[in-house]
Amino acid sequence: MSDPNIPDGLAERYQRLQRYVGWSDDDAERVLRVAPIVRASFEELIEDFYATIETEPQAAKVITGGQEQVARLKVTLCRWLEDMFQGPWSGDYAAARWRVGWRHVEIGLDSVFTAVAFSRLRTGLTRVIEQKWTGKQADMQATLHSLHRLLDLDLAIIQDAYEGEYVARQRRSVQQRSEAAFRRLVEAAGSMIVILRSDHTIAYFNPYAEELTGYAASAIHGKSYVDLFLPERERLGVVEQLLANHAGQSTLGYENAIRCRDGSERSLVWNAQRLEDFDGAPAILAVGQDITARKVAEERALQSERLAAIGQTVTGLAHESRNAFQRSQACLELLSLELEDRPEELELVSRIQRALDHLHRLYEEVRDYAAPIKLDRQLCDLAHLWRDAWSHLEVSRAGKSVLLHESVECVDLALHVDWFALGQVFRNIFENAIAACSEPGNIWVRCTESVLENHPAISIQVRDNGAGISGDARSRVFDAFFTTKTKGTGLGMAIARRIVEAHGGVIDLGTSEEGAEFVIVLPRS
Repeated sequence: MSDPNIPDGLAERYQRLQRYVGWSDDDAERVLRVAPIVRASFEELIEDFYATIETEPQAAKVITGGQEQVARLKVTLCRWLEDMFQGPWSGDYAAARWRVGWRHVEIGLDSVFTAVAFSRLRTGLTRVIEQKWTGKQADMQATLHSLHRLLDLDLAIIQDAYEGEYVARQRRSVQQRSEAAFRRLVEAAGSMIVILRSDHTIAYFNPYAEELTGYAASAIHGKSYVDLFLPERERLGVVEQLLANHAGQSTLGYENAIRCRDGSERSLVWNAQRLEDFDGAPAILAVGQDITARKVAEERALQSERLAAIGQTVTGLAHESRNAFQRSQACLELLSLELEDRPEELELVSRIQRALDHLHRLYEEVRDYAAPIKLDRQLCDLAHLWRDAWSHLEVSRAGKSVLLHESVECVDLALHVDWFALGQVFRNIFENAIAACSEPGNIWVRCTESVLENHPAISIQVRDNGAGISGDARSRVFDAFFTTKTKGTGLGMAIARRIVEAHGGVIDLGTSEEGAEFVIVLPRS
């Protein structure tokens, strides 16, 4: 049995109760004088006390140790009576009485039996004093009044302990049931639910959050949520929200990205509020709904609208310009015939022709970028596909020493893809790599098994030994019309991303510290 924590201020409260019932030094003197009279009857009173308990099943059920326990309890009651009649009636005395009430809660005794037991003990003590009193009747009545005040004080302290401890246990029980219901709810929820301390460390992390982020709750408990999950660009805004939550403000519909264990990011929209108590301290409850798929769908729909607008514009331009191109072409051919014997002027005509051809290619490339992608899937060997793409770049490799290295780590390279479209992706990446390579040039293609949205996938990493991509270019490399070259439209990697995404895959920059690295992840089905 554990020991109770005596409440602070019990001694002062006992003194206030003594004053309230009128307990005085005279009362103390009377109790001390009557002690020899009643002490001889302690055994009789104790036997009667426990004999009565045995007749009441609800009271007797707390005695689970048989006669051995009853014998110990009789000794305890005898000590209690001795203390009552010898004092001093101070803070220590009150603490001993408070422990009696606490033990009644411990053993599960209903407080009503404490009250009636006191009544029986009071009756017995009164009877003994009345039978054995030899002094004046008035003095006996005064002594009985003093004894009743003391018994009332004892019962008040015992009941105070009982009620305080019982209420505290009831509160803990309600809290435990509430927390159990809360945990059942949040552990079954299809949302990311986290509880954060005032220092932003993680106090709770539900199973859905584990599945979404790839982190086990046990591995991140007590760690900083901000450092672990927030990309640098998100931290200031999220921390401001958390501080507002701790100040009592609620958050509704706050959107930010989180970083998962594998380095990927997910977009979530959050509701959050302050909890006044979670495991003994204030905390923040935050519920996040994963909206990554929705945002991707919205971005794709917006991109489709933009592409349709671009396509419509380019188609109109191409239609209006076709006659101009044809007239320009015819005039250049006639001019070439007129200038056959004038080589310098013919070179100028050739330059105009090349510029016209380049402009025509730009029209075609923009039109291809904006056109809807329709895949003609067939079972292809990816190695054959990228080798075929490499073979078509002989002109780009002319005059340069560039080698292609392959590393396939026990991967089945058979995949249902569009040969021509995916070949264009590899051609675009290889062409950029060839242009960026240092001499001698080296380009590595590596294939590994991977997972994409919890499904089997193939990861293809293409890396060169050039200067790499850094700074602003890393965030814009897949943007339409972005290029670091003096030639081209800057649509190559934007088209590559559209093709890969049309296959249900993703393409992004890798993390290699040497050269530029592109990582393509394609689902197996």
